Amino acid sequence: MSALKRQTETQPPDVSVVIVGWNVRDLLQQTLESLYRETHHVTFETIVVDNGSTDGSVELVQQAWPQVRLITLPENKGFAVGNNIGFREACGRYILLLNSDTIVLPTTLYGMVRFLDVHPDTGCIGCRHLNPDRTLQRSMDNFPSLLNDFLSYSELHRLPFLRPFLQQRFPWWSEHNQVREVDWVNGACMMVRREVIAQVGGLDEGYFIYAEEIDWCYRMHKAGWRVYFTPEAEIIHLGGQAMNRSADKRIVLKYKGQYRFYRKHYPLWKYVVLRTIVTGVAIPRIVILLFLHFLSPLRKDTNKVQWEFLTQEPVATKPITMLRAWWKILWLPI
Repeated sequence: MSALKRQTETQPPDVSVVIVGWNVRDLLQQTLESLYRETHHVTFETIVVDNGSTDGSVELVQQAWPQVRLITLPENKGFAVGNNIGFREACGRYILLLNSDTIVLPTTLYGMVRFLDVHPDTGCIGCRHLNPDRTLQRSMDNFPSLLNDFLSYSELHRLPFLRPFLQQRFPWWSEHNQVREVDWVNGACMMVRREVIAQVGGLDEGYFIYAEEIDWCYRMHKAGWRVYFTPEAEIIHLGGQAMNRSADKRIVLKYKGQYRFYRKHYPLWKYVVLRTIVTGVAIPRIVILLFLHFLSPLRKDTNKVQWEFLTQEPVATKPITMLRAWWKILWLPI
C-alpha cells in the first residue's frame, strides 16, 4: 500500500522517523529502544532503510521490531539514496532524519515538533547534539566559506587567540545554548516539513555521504524557507560509528562532498581556491605520513590529539593507510 493511500485512510502521524543503516545492528537496536522508550506526546512512525547490511540488522528489525516498516536494499546506496527512499514511504506531517548511532532523549522529537508547530515559516529544525558523556557536539553552522574552510583544514582553528573571533563569526563555535536561525544543521538528527520535500525535493543523490544536508539546507533557503537550531531539543550522537571501520574512506568522502557543494553552488573561482587550499594542507600531511610509515611506525599509544591534528581523523590506523587517503584527496577528479 502506498504512503499516499495510508495517509488518506488514517490520521497521519506527527513525525515519520527515517533511519538509514548499514552494518550497525547493535547501534540500531539502541536507537530504536530509546526512540520508543523516550518519545511522548508525539505520534510517530518509523521507517528503517537497510543499505545492504550483512551483520543481522535486517533480521533484528524483522524479529524484534514488527511496528517498524523495513525497506531492504541489495547494496549500500549511500545516505542520500537511502533517505530519499524512506521519504517516499513517509506519512507524517514532519520527516525526521535520524542516524542509527543516536540515542533519543525525551526532548528530541517533542522539542522539534513543538518548534515547527509554532514557526510555520521554518522548513527545517535541528537540535542540540551531545556526546555520550553529555558534552557538547557541534551541529550547526554557516554555509561553507573559504575562510572557514581554510581555518579548519589548516588546523589554525586550534589557536587559542582565534577562539573569540570564531565564536562571534561562526555558529559552529558557539555554545549552542540559544535558539537561532542558521544556514544548516547536522543531518544526524534534523526535522523537515513535508511541504519542503515536496517543493525542493529530497537529498541530492550525487552525495554518497557527508555535506548532503548542507546542500539540502542551501536549497531550502533558496526556496524561501528558514532553518533553525534549538537547544530545547537534545539528542546523544555517538558519531561516525558506521564509518569508523573505514576511516580512510571517510576523510576522502568528506572532501568529495565539500568539493561537490562548491562546484554546484559557488562560482568556479571559489572552487579553484578551495582546491588550492586543500593541496597546500595535503602535501605536508603526505610527507609526514610517509616519514612515519618508513622511519617511525605508529604505535597503538600514539597521542590521539596529535593523530587527529595530522590526519583529521579521530580513529588511529596505519600511516600508510591515511597516506593513501590524503593522496586520493589530492587527486580527486575535478
